[in-house]
Amino acid sequence: MMKQFSFGRRLLVLLCPTTLRSSPAFSCYRRVHRRWISSAGKNKRNGESSAAYGADMVKSVYRLLTIYRWESLNCMDYKSASLRPVHGRLALRFLYWVIRQPGLESSHAAYIISVTSHVLVRARMNGDANSVLRQLTQVGLGPRPVFTALMDTYPLCKSNPAVFDLLISAYLRQEMLSDALEIFSLMRSRGFKPSTRTCNRILVAIVKGQLASPAWSFFDQMLKDDIHPDVATFNILINMSCAEGKLKKAGVLLSKMEELGCLPNLVTYNTMLNWYCKKRRYKAAFQLLQAMHSKGVEADIYTFNMLVDSLCKDKMSCKGFLLLKRIRLMMVAPNEVTYNTLIHGFVKEGKTGIAMRVLDEMLACNLSPNSVTYVALIYGLCQETKFSEAISTLDKMAKMGLTPTEACYGVILNGLARNGKFDLAGSCLEKMQKAGVLVSPVAYTVLIDGFFRRKMFKEAAQLYNKMLRDGMHPDLVMHSVLLKGFCQGNDMRTVREIVAQMYRLGHFPNGTMYRLLICNFCKRGNVVAALQLYAAMNSSGLTVDITTCNTLVAALCRRRYLEEAGRFMQHMGRIGISCNSIIFDHLIDGYACIGSWEKAFSIFEEKVKSGYPPSPYSFRSLLKALCKGGHIEQAKKFLFMVGHAPYALDTSNFNLILEKMCTAGNIWQALALFHHMVRNYVLPDGNTYASLVAGLCRKGRIAAAMLLLQKANNPYALLKNSTAYACLVDSLFQERHPEAALYYIDKMQRSGLKPDIMVLNATLDAFMRMGEMERARYSLSAIRKNGLTPNLATYNILLNGFSKKKEILKCFRVYRMMISEGFKPDKWTAHAIVHLLCESDLLDLGIKFLKKMMLQGNVASQQTFSELFCKCCEAGKIEMMLDTLDVMIPLGFVDIHAFESAIAALNKKSKFQASLDVFHEMLKNGHIPSHKTCLRLLRGLCKIGDVGEAFTLKNEMERCGILSSEIAESSIVRAFAHCGKIEEALLVFDRMLQQRLVPTLATFTTLIHKLCKNKNLEEALRIKRLMEVSGVTPDVVAYNVLIKGFCDVDDVTSALQLYETMKQRVLLPNLTTYATLINAISSSEGIVDAEILLRDLEERGLLSSSRVSGMKDGLMVAMKSIKILRHQDGK
Repeated sequence: MMKQFSFGRRLLVLLCPTTLRSSPAFSCYRRVHRRWISSAGKNKRNGESSAAYGADMVKSVYRLLTIYRWESLNCMDYKSASLRPVHGRLALRFLYWVIRQPGLESSHAAYIISVTSHVLVRARMNGDANSVLRQLTQVGLGPRPVFTALMDTYPLCKSNPAVFDLLISAYLRQEMLSDALEIFSLMRSRGFKPSTRTCNRILVAIVKGQLASPAWSFFDQMLKDDIHPDVATFNILINMSCAEGKLKKAGVLLSKMEELGCLPNLVTYNTMLNWYCKKRRYKAAFQLLQAMHSKGVEADIYTFNMLVDSLCKDKMSCKGFLLLKRIRLMMVAPNEVTYNTLIHGFVKEGKTGIAMRVLDEMLACNLSPNSVTYVALIYGLCQETKFSEAISTLDKMAKMGLTPTEACYGVILNGLARNGKFDLAGSCLEKMQKAGVLVSPVAYTVLIDGFFRRKMFKEAAQLYNKMLRDGMHPDLVMHSVLLKGFCQGNDMRTVREIVAQMYRLGHFPNGTMYRLLICNFCKRGNVVAALQLYAAMNSSGLTVDITTCNTLVAALCRRRYLEEAGRFMQHMGRIGISCNSIIFDHLIDGYACIGSWEKAFSIFEEKVKSGYPPSPYSFRSLLKALCKGGHIEQAKKFLFMVGHAPYALDTSNFNLILEKMCTAGNIWQALALFHHMVRNYVLPDGNTYASLVAGLCRKGRIAAAMLLLQKANNPYALLKNSTAYACLVDSLFQERHPEAALYYIDKMQRSGLKPDIMVLNATLDAFMRMGEMERARYSLSAIRKNGLTPNLATYNILLNGFSKKKEILKCFRVYRMMISEGFKPDKWTAHAIVHLLCESDLLDLGIKFLKKMMLQGNVASQQTFSELFCKCCEAGKIEMMLDTLDVMIPLGFVDIHAFESAIAALNKKSKFQASLDVFHEMLKNGHIPSHKTCLRLLRGLCKIGDVGEAFTLKNEMERCGILSSEIAESSIVRAFAHCGKIEEALLVFDRMLQQRLVPTLATFTTLIHKLCKNKNLEEALRIKRLMEVSGVTPDVVAYNVLIKGFCDVDDVTSALQLYETMKQRVLLPNLTTYATLINAISSSEGIVDAEILLRDLEERGLLSSSRVSGMKDGLMVAMKSIKILRHQDGK
């Protein structure tokens, strides 16, 4: 029993060294040990035998450390006897118990694991040892401490060096190559020699990491350490040399193997053959095959299959077929793989007939073709459009006992769809369903993709809806095909529906789908939708690439959202994507298109600072910016300044400046630049001549344009261009020289240059404007005869011509034809249609047409909206006018005349509150109304009794600086007076005088007129006196009003007194004054008064005394003369 105790204690001490005794895991052991000691002392004092003491202690150890079979350790000599698996399992149990204890330090754990590893290796439990050593590499210690722990416990356990091989394997399995190499070095330093197998594993790891140089160094170290390489070692090195393309070195290594007595095996030769085939060195491959045979290494079917496969991949299937004879001669039987490879090879080469004969030979050899074989044959037949034979091959499959799979039918469906055989495809689909083959979304995807390829979008949508009705849900691939197809068909509404359906089915778009949608929305100018998709893509955690960012920045710049494009570039920097040269160029071009040359040059400097060299596109954009900004001279200087840069002095840059010069009318400067261009050996192209010809034609220099065009078309000219002809032909038609224009068109055809759509459009436009409809029809037919397709400009010319002729039916027939051809109406289309509807009094249709255009993303021009708006105002269609105004205001198409027209139209209809709303909108848009408009509005508000609103409007006009205080108050007075509210007018008038505000002359005159009209002459004279006191001199109109007032009450005397006052104040009475007094004197028969008046008329030259026979007759003659003069003034 004491012997058992001593062994148990030795094992426990071995497993639990002094460094572990302080850990909590062994506190229990210390307590038990103390109890053993105290119990032993007591027993000795009592004289009890030591045997009982030992038995108690061993039982305690059993209870503490074991579950069962600990006694198997009692009968062994631990240091010398071999261990069995039972001992290893017991050590593992103890290890697992220890590592579960809290507070165990990593160094202690390493010690215990090392001991356990040695025990397991000695017990030949290498698998468990591998697992334990993997734990040892994960305790947080480096390879050196781990190796030290194993070495410290190595002599205690009399272990085996294989433990170090297993440790290296553990590191390699965890891809810790550097740690494995360090263990290898430590083993060598301690005199241990790793096994060849371990070295091979290290070599494989080094080669896997593509480290060729360290691999050879390691191999040299193996040889130095007298570690004998085996066949596997050389196979690894040969494969590595071949992978590096060093086939010659691999061959030398193969010879070295034989010198070292390590004979190559089949794997070695197959490795070499594989690489010879990959490098297409078939001659060397066949020589090696012969060398194999001479050295007694016989090739197997795998070797020959490799050769056949390589030959078939290189489109040498015939040589592969000839190799079959050699295979049979070497008594090697070809298998299914051999024949399948040949069949695939012949099919890829388009030799389906030979592939069918190979199949027959395969059957003759009692080899069974599988589904892969038949799929290859069916694919070949479909490629050759032999669909009936492909379908019959399906029947052959069934006879062979093979059930045609979905892949077989899918190949046929794909071929039929690609060739547009959709009826046969439908039959094949039905056959597939009858055969009980499960039809997956793949089959429908193939057919839908075929419809999209043929641009049969309606049929694709119908098949898609049928699939949904059949209860089949599309997968991600089908959604991708649908999105791509409907994007190509510009059906963005269906695209949105498909995306919504994807989310409902739980299929979220992947990166490719997002990029496709973003690209298509950007192409159509819907940048907002594209940015929303980009945000969704970002939030989904998908990777954003530089191409998507380029597309978005380009779209933002095209839509002139340049500030947003700049902010998007900043966002790119935040997510770690650097802006490339293309993005900078898009932004430079965006600012160039709006003429913001300062900003364009600023972005260019930023691009250069970012390390991107200037590109030809950058130079062109900068030139465009200067030209658009009206700095043509600076653009020319800039072009010459950067002339040394590559591609700076190219034709397109000169064309850009030439075009702007010609457009601005600087034709002589353009011609000078043209000569400079030629002197610098920059060859002009068709666009150069087109710009110059167009500029000369605009200046009326048609003869010069003809000469220049003749120079462009001489035998030494580099190219001919129809654009120049189009400009000349158009100018000749505008100058009413149709015969000359037709001569140039005929000259184009004789010189071999077919008239393009621009020339024929110019001809059509001229004849439409001239009203020669027969010749216009001939021009239209010439477009078709020349193999051209009418473009949007062609349809706009027709629409404009029919619109001017008010032929509404023909106009809309052309419009429907244009829409059916896929053209989107532009601003010229809208102008022609709206002009026709306005002239036909169909204003409601005009408004609906413009709204429909806006919903489709097209906006008409300001001219079109203004015409429709004016027509609504003239016709008094208030609702339509306001509806049009609501559309025009956000577009910025409303000017001051439009607002004043709207206010005038509303005032006519007594819609003064609506008129006031338009007035406020007018102020909000920065337009100042005229005095007349303000007075009309005030008068209208006073007329309807809205005095409060009138005063509010008056105050607002003062605050906005439209009217001064005097004019504003005077306006109120006049408004009340015009409305017949004299008392209110006088109250405001008196308040003005109290505030020391001087009313205007028109205000005094208006009040006097209204008072005289109401026969309140005393008040009228009071107003006149106040007028004089206020420093406002009454004019002829004021006196006329008073004179008429007194004449109306037959107070001729007072009227004459006022007349005399006028003369005293050197105010010349006018015809109205004389007519009023003549009528009054004629009624009262005042002779004296008549004499005075006739004398004054004679002095003014309005009456001749020779024609007067009496006072009454004189008055009648004077009245006739006044009427004649008034009539002449009216004319």
